Amino acid sequence: MPHSMTKNSNAKLVYDAKATLGEGPVWDPFKQLLFWVDIEGKKLHQYNPINGENRQWSFEGMLGAAVPAENGNLILALEPGLASFNTETGTLLQHNALENHDTDMRYNDGKVGPNGNFWIGSMHKKFVPKSGNLYRVDAQYTVTTHVSQTTISNGMAWSADNKTFYYIDSDDRKVYGFDFDISTSSISNKRILLSIPEQYGSPDGMSIDAEGMLWIAHWGGNCVRRWNPDTGEVLETVEVDAPHVTSCCFGGKNLDHLYITSARSDLSEKQLQTFPKSGGLFVYRPKVKGTPITLFKNK
Repeated sequence: MPHSMTKNSNAKLVYDAKATLGEGPVWDPFKQLLFWVDIEGKKLHQYNPINGENRQWSFEGMLGAAVPAENGNLILALEPGLASFNTETGTLLQHNALENHDTDMRYNDGKVGPNGNFWIGSMHKKFVPKSGNLYRVDAQYTVTTHVSQTTISNGMAWSADNKTFYYIDSDDRKVYGFDFDISTSSISNKRILLSIPEQYGSPDGMSIDAEGMLWIAHWGGNCVRRWNPDTGEVLETVEVDAPHVTSCCFGGKNLDHLYITSARSDLSEKQLQTFPKSGGLFVYRPKVKGTPITLFKNK
């Protein structure tokens, strides 16, 4: 694919976290804070762009994702299962949902859908193919499996009309589209929307902008690319000073900043010397705004 049509830009490091596997940034519009996780570092991070402060909390197992809930807590996809976490008090409440007793499995990347349900994928720590699933958790913490036999369940996004669900399984380098039925919270009619060339790096986390374009982090690609899901065209490439770019989300008061996470995991000593900012949190100012998130509906 020729790059001549693509605008090239650069992201800026805002917090040098040196995270092992920085992932899952999510902007809380009420707290005006960015939450993100270090999955393999077993940490939850809270970044405040106003003063540049980054708080962090450590957990016993790997932490796949954190999403804000309507009651002000965060829903955490911890290795043993879902829990609610209060960042003010440090209180952790386990829910009897997605309980996991297999030490080879963990959760990876989660998003709240338009109806307030939490969508979260599971995966094998050694990337055993087709050993994971994509689940949906409702307000009663009832779990439904929607896509089975996934390998590295990753980026998710919904179109503005709530009719299309976008989903990435990094292992097969595809971005899939599904019909989304908001009345039943179900997905159907799976199809391939984008096939990512190998030299681009694997598609990882993803965000959608106000124009319906997909911003996809590329693991092994040193960048985030803005894709048109209808034409398959790359509209912009945001270079990141780290090979393993994991995810991105829109944040800031006007949702006009793109926050980008990265990882040190699977990089050689030489690569880490060349890219010392790996595992850092980056930011970029695009010319387009993001769409506000939905909070997890608690019963």
